[in-house]
Amino acid sequence: MHVIASFEHSIYLELAITALEEAGIPKEHIYAVSLQGRPHRPKMFDTIHRSDGVSLFDAGTALATAFTVIGSTYGFILKGGAILWGLIGAAVGFIIGVIIDIVHKKKKKGNLPSRNKITEVIVLVACEQEETKQIQGVFWEHHAFGVAICD
Repeated sequence: MHVIASFEHSIYLELAITALEEAGIPKEHIYAVSLQGRPHRPKMFDTIHRSDGVSLFDAGTALATAFTVIGSTYGFILKGGAILWGLIGAAVGFIIGVIIDIVHKKKKKGNLPSRNKITEVIVLVACEQEETKQIQGVFWEHHAFGVAICD
């Protein structure tokens, strides 16, 4: 049997491994692997194959619509006509909306994974079936993110 747990890289991980050793689990049966962090920063623009669910064009299309209505309305009064001022309003509104989304996304970096964030550590323990509940209890007591038991 194998018991697998994920931990934050902290003192609780060390305490859990020490508690397992004190419970009689040999060091040769305990494996701890630190996951590597993201090698590069997330990309700002989505592609057709990769998307993070955050769109930069939502505010742009909304503001383009609003500015089109305003531009075409005042275009009846201004020189050039409603169609020209509607197109100018659409372009200006879209550019302003995209700039707002980019600034907002840069300020909201906290939700994106960063290079400075400490990664998780996966701990795998090879044991007998009778020991699984005890090992699982040790992991939960030491603040594991998740625990799984595999045959």
